[in-house]
Amino acid sequence: MSFTTDEMLKLAKRELALSMANWSSLPTMERLDMAIERVKNDGGNWPPSIAELCLRLKPSMADFGLTDPEVAFKEACSHAGNVHGHAWSHQAVREAGAATGFWDLSHVASDIERSRLRKIFLAEYEAICNRVMAGGNVSNVALLESDDMKSAIERAEAAANEESERRMRDFWASRGEEPPKTPREALDRMKGMLDEGGAA
Repeated sequence: MSFTTDEMLKLAKRELALSMANWSSLPTMERLDMAIERVKNDGGNWPPSIAELCLRLKPSMADFGLTDPEVAFKEACSHAGNVHGHAWSHQAVREAGAATGFWDLSHVASDIERSRLRKIFLAEYEAICNRVMAGGNVSNVALLESDDMKSAIERAEAAANEESERRMRDFWASRGEEPPKTPREALDRMKGMLDEGGAA
């Protein structure tokens, strides 16, 4: 497509400006130059159409330091048991993991359950990323407590989780058994104990 008249060129610029009006950030001149060079190198139409320019210039997740959704899901699953100790690639990954449920993510017992949690996580992560790319905060709700209070709450939660894990290990050790590795195994063992008359 070529702009054969000044009027067509003006119209094209207007359409591009209207398309970009709702973007959370506008491309730099360097990015514009790079996009134009890519169009030339890829053998695309010259000059590029408005649709192609928009596609090449629209802000991406990477522009905001946001992790690819599938990589983010793997990170959330891998570090769900060490929420406070892990250096998250982006706070959005942690936020989506929390919204999905870190306990659930760290205790996946089947492929069906993993698939279900993946859908939930990706929906949560997409919503957070859209909010960030629109200029909003990672968290949808403004926290009332200070950062110090938040840290104290997180430490308390971590301590409670550690205490719960310790009690579980002690319980199974008192029976001379290894702790169950999955929630399903824990349920099966508890059912077995009930069948034995609840002997501890």
